Formats: sequence, C-alpha cells, structure tokens
Amino acid sequence: MLLLQQSSWALYEPVAESYYAHQKNINSVPFEENTTTYLSGQWQYYPKQLLQTATPTRSSRTVLLPISFKEMGYPQNTYGTFVGHFKIPKEFIGRRIAIWIPNQYGAYRMYLNGDFLLRLGKVGKTIQTHKTENAPRFAYFIAESEYFTVTMQVSSFQSLHGGLENPMRIGVSQTVNRQFQQLMMSIAGVCGAVIGVGVFTILFAIFRGARHNQSHGFLVFGVFIIFLALHNLFSAPYVYTVFTNIDWLWGTRLEYIFTYLSAFFFINYMFLLNQRYLHPAVFTIAVFVLSFDIVITCLSMPEVFEKLAFYSFLLGIIVVLNFAYGFYQTVNRHEPYSTINLWAVVLLCVTFLHDFLLSLNWIDSVNLSFASTSFYAFLIMVQQSRNYAYHSDRIEKLNNNLLELNSSLDQKVKERTVQLSELNERLEIQAQTDALTGAFNRRALNSEIQRQFNETAQQHNAVLAFAMLDVDYFKKYNDYYGHLKGDEILQQLVQVIQRNLPEHAYLARYGGEEFAVILRNMPVVVVEKSLQHLLQIIRQHQFEHMNRGDHKQYVTISVGAAYIDRNHHYPDIHELMKAADQQLYLAKNAGRDQLKM
Repeated sequence: MLLLQQSSWALYEPVAESYYAHQKNINSVPFEENTTTYLSGQWQYYPKQLLQTATPTRSSRTVLLPISFKEMGYPQNTYGTFVGHFKIPKEFIGRRIAIWIPNQYGAYRMYLNGDFLLRLGKVGKTIQTHKTENAPRFAYFIAESEYFTVTMQVSSFQSLHGGLENPMRIGVSQTVNRQFQQLMMSIAGVCGAVIGVGVFTILFAIFRGARHNQSHGFLVFGVFIIFLALHNLFSAPYVYTVFTNIDWLWGTRLEYIFTYLSAFFFINYMFLLNQRYLHPAVFTIAVFVLSFDIVITCLSMPEVFEKLAFYSFLLGIIVVLNFAYGFYQTVNRHEPYSTINLWAVVLLCVTFLHDFLLSLNWIDSVNLSFASTSFYAFLIMVQQSRNYAYHSDRIEKLNNNLLELNSSLDQKVKERTVQLSELNERLEIQAQTDALTGAFNRRALNSEIQRQFNETAQQHNAVLAFAMLDVDYFKKYNDYYGHLKGDEILQQLVQVIQRNLPEHAYLARYGGEEFAVILRNMPVVVVEKSLQHLLQIIRQHQFEHMNRGDHKQYVTISVGAAYIDRNHHYPDIHELMKAADQQLYLAKNAGRDQLKM
C-alpha cells in the first residue's frame, strides 16, 4: 500500500494537472460510496518493455482491459506494460481508495503515478527471472487528486494464460473490502454446507451398515460431494488464499487433484449404481488415467499437468457416451430411475466441460462448476430432508395407530381381519389375471385346465376342448406401429373374444400374443362353429395392420384346437395342450387366419 504524503503531492499537483489536461484517453471511474466500478477503458500497452509510467516517446498500442496476450496477437510467453489514466469523482479526494485485482495468471508489478504499489509473483523478461502466482490482491492509496495513473508491468511464461485477463475493480476501500468479504464468505459458506452434506451422507452410509446393498454407494457419493466442495475452494476466485498460506504452485496442483478425485469417486458411484452406466473396461481405464494424472500433477509444473489434463479429458467423452447409452438401455427396458439424479449428472458433465474449456481460454465466460455443484448438493440435501421428514412422519403415524389399536384391540382386529380378507381376495384375483389384457394368466390357466381335465375324465360322455389362438404377424405389427400400439390391439382383441365366446368359456393369455380358450360340455360341432365365428368376428372388426406381408391389411388370428370326447382320449393334460399347439402350427403354415382342429 502506498500513502501519498500531502507535502509531496503539493509539489506534484500542478505538474499532474498540466499533464492530464493534455491527455485524451482519460478513463472516468464513477464509483459511489457503496458501489464499485471496473478499472477498465483505454490503456496503452508497451510490448517487451517494463516501465513505471507512460512514455510518449516509446511505441505503444491502445487496448481495452481485461485482455490477454493471446487476444492482442502476442505469444503467451512474453512481457509488457499496461498504462491507464483515470479520473475519480471529486468528492472522494482525500479518501482511502482500493483497487481489487482478481487472480491474474502470471506475475505483475503495480505502480501509482510512478510509485510502486504492490506486486504478485516476480515479473521477469525470461522464464528464469519470472515467477508465476495466482491469487487476488488489493492496492490501497489516498486520493490526493481526481487524476491518477496506474501502471501494470506484466509477464507470463506459461503456454495457456497471460496478460490481464480478469477485470479489476475500484472503489472506496471499505466498500471494496466488504464486497470481497461477501464473495469469499458466500463461497466458503456454500462449500461448508456442501461438505456438511457430504459428511452427513458418509455418516448415513456408515450407520446404515454393510448389510444394505446401497451403503457403499452412499459412502462413495458422500466422498465425491466433499471433493467437489474442496475443488470449489481451490478454483477461481481461490478462496483458499484468504485463510491459508499454501504456495501458489501447490494451490494449483490441489485444484487439479481435487478435480481428479471428484471424477474418480463420481465414476465409482456410477459404477456401483449400475454397471450398465459404465462398462468395466471403461471404468478400469478411467481409474488408471486419473491415478496417472494425480501422480504427474504432484511431480510436474503447470505447463505439463495442465496439458495432460486436456488430453485426459478426451476420455471423459467416452465416459459420458457410455453413460448416455446405459441410460438409453434403462429407458428402453422401462426400468425405474431418478429424474433428479439424471439431470444433476447431466448438469455436472456440461458445467465441467464448460469450465475446462474456460480454463484453456477457448471460450469467454464465467466459472460455472461452483454454482452447478452447489446446486447439486442442495438438491441432495432437499431430497434427504424430504425422505427424513417422510419417514419421521410415517413412524409417528404408526405409533399413533398402535395406541389406537391398544385402546380397542378386539374391534381393530376384526376390522383388520376383514380388510386382510378383502385384500387377499383382490390379491388372488390379481395373481390370476394378466395385467395388460384382463384375461386370466398362464398360472390360472394351468390350474383351471388341470381341474377340468380331471372332472372330464370321471364323466362318460363329457367333452373338453382346448384351443390356442395366435395373432398373425404380431411382431411386424409391433415393428410398424410400436409396442404401445401393440399392447392396445391385444387389449381390444381380448374384449372382442370375451364378448363372442360362449358364456362358460375360459380365456387366458398364454404368453406374448398367444391366448388359450377352454370349452367344456359342448358338442364338437358347436366348438368348431364357435371358433370359426370368432375368426369371422375379428375379420369384421378390421383392425388395421398395414405391415403383414400378405394381401390383407387388417388383424387376424390363427387357431389350433384339440378335444377330448368318448372317442378321443389323451393320457394327460400336457398331451392335449401339445396337440392343440400342433394344430396351431398347421394353421399358421397353411396361410394363417384359419382354424385347424
């Protein structure tokens, strides 16, 4: 910090006012008591020169800050001087002014009106004399005039960054300090909350115990959340510099290490969640690459491990594609999944990609990983709180119910017995019913046909017919119209069949598009006539089927039937069903849409 003395300024003031009166590129910085503004505008840049103030006799170019060496067309490994002339509001003359310089990747020395103010790192003309640092800094001075000149000597000998890339702010020192503290406290507070979520998740997994299959997943996810928070502390604007004295080089290394560890535990979490989301081979390669990156990051300089991070990121594309394919399989198989978790993972992947490209200066934006990871942790916190509240409320209600049961035990037992009986009846019906079509299912069919077979065997002139029905070209129907339409046509066919079968006929779904019908105590001629009538009724409904492969354009069925009477016997029910199935095979081979009996 530089405090200009009143006596020295008295000698300098007439010269300064005369000098600024001839300047055309004076930048006004109209900050107020409780606000700050950017120290931007037109600056003069002197390439390959380290000056303490503007020198009209030397060649320069006009630039607008913030800007990087790359944007100006210079190599990143260079040095130079930025000089800017500024004017502040007169009411702040004599006040303590602060300039907030965010992290600038490289090194700089700052001068005010030619006098040294502060430095970051070590400015040099070669890589041997240059020393990079990366942290926010503050410059303080007493404004003895409304005019002042800021000179920034800057050098960079790293291949990815260089120049004054992040905007500086100016204002009353108290306001600048307050804004900086608010920013740091908000980031530290959110990171602390995120770490709290991670610790809670880890403790939850530990207390849940190894007997639960999901405990390992919760444990890994909790560690992942903690490393996300640490990553945010060590990424821009580098909150760790406020309360630690970690060397810049190790601060940068830890930023990358925490990123790798976050990725490591994230892919472990996804692998434990479902191996479909991450193939074992991809998982093994990713773990090896991340481990290798961590070792190289600990042993090398930023120009090495930052380039390595870029090439390693290409593997992340494969991981994301693997995840996308696995999720596609989950949706295609109609398996349950967490929508919140899905979109949170997509958000994390997108923001990590964005911030990686931002760190390479490939895009012009702001860091988003802090916001996305904090939002992700917030969602997890809300979800955990909701689950905890739900289970607590459920337990409380159960306790109240138990108290009520104790006060009127006999009555409650009777009520529960009635409810249980009704529930068992509904469950029994559900257990025998096909969920899609409403017909009886295969389990109910096996029981019913065995019962009727046994009763028929004990009667002298009884008839028992068993028919197999198959929807023609149903696979082509699904391929053409989709599975949802295929389910719908099966439901419609069952309704038609049930309406047109004899009153005591028994209809069951045998499997897929195959159905079975049991007809008993009916003459064989009537059985055949009933099944032929069923074929005709289905033709008349003209359910559209444009993908059959033959000349017909509507849905039909093929029927194969076998029967038992006093002249035809079968040793057991399986032979009867086998005979009907053979007749169905003959019907399909004979051109479909017909009955073989």
